[in-house]
Amino acid sequence: MASVLGIPVPLVLFTFALAAVLGLLLSVALEQSTASRARTVSASVDSATGAGKNSSGLPVVTEATLGTEVQRLVDSGMIQPPTSFDANACLREQGIDNSILIMEEVAWSADETPGWLLVHGPMDRETLRANGGTVSATVVPPECGTGSANSSDPARDRLWSGEVMIGSI
Repeated sequence: MASVLGIPVPLVLFTFALAAVLGLLLSVALEQSTASRARTVSASVDSATGAGKNSSGLPVVTEATLGTEVQRLVDSGMIQPPTSFDANACLREQGIDNSILIMEEVAWSADETPGWLLVHGPMDRETLRANGGTVSATVVPPECGTGSANSSDPARDRLWSGEVMIGSI
């Protein structure tokens, strides 16, 4: 019987065949274990039911994701279509004198409370997009500005309020 370096040739061929089969099985297992992860990652944030959106298609925003959402809105230049929600009346009710730069209907926090994300500040939208800077962000319930909900204490009508740093585009 022939040998390679003292090892019989059939044993060498069997070892190569076994290594090839094990390699194939490992690659199939790796592909199957990462297939679900690839589908999740490929979902677009801007799609109606993509990552970061609830079943209604509203973005789910938390304190941890608020800055990213505001930056996305500034980058896209997206303006919410006209609605029955009066953002200016809401800001007046809150005692805020800034003008609205961008607003978006959102689901706030893990319990997905319906609300509006109002991005406001002393500058205009184009200056913000060009230079970046700090803007104020306030998340309010849809009843804000109607005078019906907690008008005696406007702070109770606020789900979140703070400042967000925006980079230029």
